[in-house]
Amino acid sequence: MISVQPILSLKYFQLRKNKLPKSVKKLFYLSWEDALWDLLTKKNIVKGSKILIPSFYCKDVERNIKLHGYKVEFYKILPNLDPDKKSFIDAIKKYNPSVIVIFHPAGIKSNLLDNQKWLAKISGNSILIEDAVHRVLNATDFKIIKRNHFIIDSLRKVIPIQGAHLYGNIDDLNFDVPNVFQSIIYRFKVNYYWFLMVMTWTIGLGKKAEKNMIKGYNIIGDSIKPSRGSVIGRLLSDRINVASLQKIKIKQVNIYEKEIKNVVPIKLTIKDSDKKHLRGYPVILPLVSSAKILKYLRSNNLLVRFELDGSDWSKGQKIIFLPLGFQMSDSQQKEVCKLVKSAFTLN
Repeated sequence: MISVQPILSLKYFQLRKNKLPKSVKKLFYLSWEDALWDLLTKKNIVKGSKILIPSFYCKDVERNIKLHGYKVEFYKILPNLDPDKKSFIDAIKKYNPSVIVIFHPAGIKSNLLDNQKWLAKISGNSILIEDAVHRVLNATDFKIIKRNHFIIDSLRKVIPIQGAHLYGNIDDLNFDVPNVFQSIIYRFKVNYYWFLMVMTWTIGLGKKAEKNMIKGYNIIGDSIKPSRGSVIGRLLSDRINVASLQKIKIKQVNIYEKEIKNVVPIKLTIKDSDKKHLRGYPVILPLVSSAKILKYLRSNNLLVRFELDGSDWSKGQKIIFLPLGFQMSDSQQKEVCKLVKSAFTLN
């Protein structure tokens, strides 16, 4: 069984503590959504305010945003995962959102950050959130481009830790995480299912691990009051071996590109600078054959899933993430490549 999620391994960590730029502060929460709820409260974003998100996004997060009393508006993401810049700018003009979310899908940097002329069109008091849930960040990955610009990651997707960092300028993060007792039962449930998930992935019980993962995912973000992350998670998150993890991801992405790029019908260009950041190697599937391909891979114990399924983007195509990281050996990656080639040549 090849794990499609991080497993328990000391390779993910180092003794030396990672450093941040002196101007940047970080807070550690139980999840991406917990960081969001606390940020919106501490920044006095009133209920009913509009939050602008991409059309390729998690439906559960969208649902929880609405349940927390905010309105959701969308800008379009193109089939190749690039944001539609016209749709983005038009949405800013039309909705004047209080919060704008820029997403790095699969870890691929959004091109909205390459040309920032649109910044002149948004309110100076608006909050800009970089959604880096698919990325592992280091000290060179921070570029604050406006007041109240924040970055939020999600470690459970890329590291065997349950938790998320909220990054921002020291002056903008003039608050601390909730007290240890707030939402403590909710925090216990999330950590419980995370522990079961990562343990079962580690020992090769993939289907059981997937069930535990889904149970945990269905709980995350449901608490009205946000929760801080665990002490152990916070201590480990300061010592992620980012350089080694990024190095192996670059190697594995290059192998995928060499072995399977020609058999994949929908081409996706990945810049060299993005390879080290990928959560998984993204493969876009045509709707007409997506179900058959997914069924073949899963029946051969590669438990990939349609990612962010249910989003508006996924109505036109589907996407899977092939495994990347320390959980996969060279020989296992060869098996994955062989399976994918077979899946795309099915009659």
